[in-house]
Amino acid sequence: MSPAEQQIELLVDIYSALHPAGGVGRYARHVCDALRHGSGLVPWRACSPRGYGRRARERYPEAAHRTLAVSWPELFLLVTAGARVGWRFDRLYGRPSLFHSPLGFGPRFRDARLLITIHDLTFLDHPGWHPRRTALFLGLAVPAAARDAARVFCDSEHMRRRVIAELGVPADRVVTLAPPLAPRFRPLAETQALARVRTRFGLEAPFVLHVGTLEPRKNHVTLIEAFERMRRAGFPGTLALVGRDGWHTRSIAARLERSPERGAILRIQDADDDDLVALYSACAVNAFPSLAEGFGYPVLEGMACGAPSVTSEDPALLELAAGYAPAVPARDAGALADALLGAWRDPDVRARARALGPPRAATYGFERWATRLLACYREEMAAVDAGRGGRKSAARATAP
Repeated sequence: MSPAEQQIELLVDIYSALHPAGGVGRYARHVCDALRHGSGLVPWRACSPRGYGRRARERYPEAAHRTLAVSWPELFLLVTAGARVGWRFDRLYGRPSLFHSPLGFGPRFRDARLLITIHDLTFLDHPGWHPRRTALFLGLAVPAAARDAARVFCDSEHMRRRVIAELGVPADRVVTLAPPLAPRFRPLAETQALARVRTRFGLEAPFVLHVGTLEPRKNHVTLIEAFERMRRAGFPGTLALVGRDGWHTRSIAARLERSPERGAILRIQDADDDDLVALYSACAVNAFPSLAEGFGYPVLEGMACGAPSVTSEDPALLELAAGYAPAVPARDAGALADALLGAWRDPDVRARARALGPPRAATYGFERWATRLLACYREEMAAVDAGRGGRKSAARATAP
């Protein structure tokens, strides 16, 4: 069969979808779900590094698969070096026509049309928030891939503007496509929600909820200080920190251990989505004072469950939650404590969140998002079919 007669197939990097924690992994799983349930409209193949093939096939048994000849650590090094010297990776990936990188690093190809998703730019703004190797890898690979990509998906309009202005990607190749809300996130009756969190975690009302990986940008240190102020002001409940340990956690753990309210702070590292629905539905207030975000999944999920929320003034969070959640300066523990106390004390705040949150969150519904994503894929497949192919680079470097 000649290349012109071959069926155009989308190759999707599913590495991040095979890891349980984090918003990027959730996003990658949504991509796979959109393709799995898209009635065959977009032929696709799941791609994973050596060592992940069995897990990938067990997780997505109905998909076709391609397992790379290199492991993740080897790929990590190859892509890092390739971003420096201009390598192209067509041969390693089986010479695809169309490739989507949900993690955003590419890699770059000579002939394939490359699609990437950029969730945030914290690896450029604050490389110290990340493991050193990760910051180096993303800081080299993502800007290079973005400049080569046929299309760049961004989680918010704020990120789209930054990608255009700071990475130099032409505006007509950058698309705002906010991540979807999983259908299971909806209000749960308060009595039912409290019964679940009591049984699962020993939590009683009232409690402040925070959902997010333990890492510097989530601003746990300020939240802990704000919680201490709340307790001094009469808040009788618990702070529930839901999320696994990430990176650079030493200072966060030290601040937690020396808190005079340590006994009222609960770490939860094993919550599944059903637990999260109950936690959002039962909490007094959902706190998300992040220092930097590209979107803010916990705010959207809390909104869908009718949870009163307080966020920082990060631009992406303001975009997501404007008119729904009050926003305070991220590092102002006093302002954060006052806003959280206000949400707890005022019953009208909870009633308003229950009334406004779910309908607004529904605008981020999975079906709507999947329809847009699949339409983008079909447009790119049509571009391949029309002979435009991948963007050609003037530099013809040797591929690994």
